[in-house]
Amino acid sequence: MKRMEPEAWEKQLTRLPLKEGGFSKELIQKVKERTEVEKIGGRKRSSWLRLSPVLAAAVLMAAGLTQQEAIGTLLTKLSKPQERMALEAMDKEKEQKLKVYYFHEDTFMANYGKAFIIRYPNTDLEIVSHPNGPASSSGPSPEQLIEQRQPDVLALTLEQYERMASEGKLYALDAVMKQDRYDLQGLYSGLTEVLRDKGGGSLYGLAPQYNQRALFYNKELFDKYGIPYPKDQMSWEELLQLAQRFPAAAEGDKLYGLTIGTAYDPMQLVQEAGRAKGLQIIDDAGQQVTVNTPEWKQLYMQTMEAFRKGSLHLPEVIMGSITMEELYKKNPFIMGKAAMSLQTYSYVRSLEEAQNNYKLSAFPWELATEPVDPSRPKETTSFTVPTVYAVNAKSPNKRTAWELVKFIASDEMARKMDSGSGSWGVPARTGVLKTNEHRLEVFTMLKPAVPASPKNVPSSFYQSFNELAMQQSQAVLAGRKAVDAALKELQEAGQQALVRAKAEAK
Repeated sequence: MKRMEPEAWEKQLTRLPLKEGGFSKELIQKVKERTEVEKIGGRKRSSWLRLSPVLAAAVLMAAGLTQQEAIGTLLTKLSKPQERMALEAMDKEKEQKLKVYYFHEDTFMANYGKAFIIRYPNTDLEIVSHPNGPASSSGPSPEQLIEQRQPDVLALTLEQYERMASEGKLYALDAVMKQDRYDLQGLYSGLTEVLRDKGGGSLYGLAPQYNQRALFYNKELFDKYGIPYPKDQMSWEELLQLAQRFPAAAEGDKLYGLTIGTAYDPMQLVQEAGRAKGLQIIDDAGQQVTVNTPEWKQLYMQTMEAFRKGSLHLPEVIMGSITMEELYKKNPFIMGKAAMSLQTYSYVRSLEEAQNNYKLSAFPWELATEPVDPSRPKETTSFTVPTVYAVNAKSPNKRTAWELVKFIASDEMARKMDSGSGSWGVPARTGVLKTNEHRLEVFTMLKPAVPASPKNVPSSFYQSFNELAMQQSQAVLAGRKAVDAALKELQEAGQQALVRAKAEAK
């Protein structure tokens, strides 16, 4: 539309000395009319006004508009440029398609997609997944698939998130979150700190869930044997000592002090305890295996002693098909035959299901934090982030893509996932945890540690090392080998496996 030239009275107003005072009623009325919003072509716009802020204030005061709000509003509009919006508001009436990179279409639609479409019925979702399945080693890599198909929303591992953020391939969310007044305070702060750290100081994605372990304990067994309940932030040594206070054979039945849900071999448990103490099996440079040390030896001996006494239980490897009821009945803690169990958040649902569906685990249980390193008592080393949702920096639909990411990380979806089959992870929305009768806040009491990451170590090495460690542990438990000899052989064989893995990787 053609811009209107100033009228004669406006030119006169800009030249009028303020100290002369005495604006006419006609002049004041014209100023008031010009400052109001007028309708042009069916759209509202602010009229054009050639007034300095000081002169405008003088005219308003002469007109009797002395209210602080009126003057402040006009001065703000005249003297300050409008803040630039990070993203325009979403047009809910517009038909559009959003492409989402995710490993499985049905899973995404069941968890998030259908609920999003109900809220935004004019948005169609297309799921981009690997043509040969997520575990396939053939065909394009995830990065190649993303580059080829250019999805708007990306479901990434933490490693992919860090790499793509550093390469400028993800859209930074800080500005739009500020614009939308997005509630970051309702998210577990440890999670947002990790995502910001991996993003080089900025947030490029959100995660609806994370994983972390806690110590589940059977209050009934502790009361029965007069043993104090576990404390938050115990050391691994304290945990093993507590486990050994329970009689291995109680009234003719086997009773364990501690079960571990994520270790299938004593050395795996030793490695987990070592990580909590800041120990590594390889040096930072990724060149030398470092398990034959006094610190590793102490942990190894304590763990083996607990196994010999029958205080520790590790789950057996199950081959073939098995029903959930049969699986639960093989679990000593669920069957009331173990005092403590170190498990992830999904175990909460397992206990509830075992009791409600199969009439098992009918005993009072509670939670304490996982064991920690006494020198870093506020850190967890079991923290992981399964999936980070981010917006593709090249997406032409950034607003809609951000709405989907925001929806996935919302309170509404956190409650939906936590009450259904998606409850394997800790909800990032901490308010969801307060709805349970148990101390679920233990999953938020510790902050993620920043573990050392040995450089350039092929993943094939860790598989070989775990097999070697299992062989040595079995020999020690069977009495065929002393701990000193086992660790010495494990270090030598592990070093050979590291050299071989690096050679094969080249």
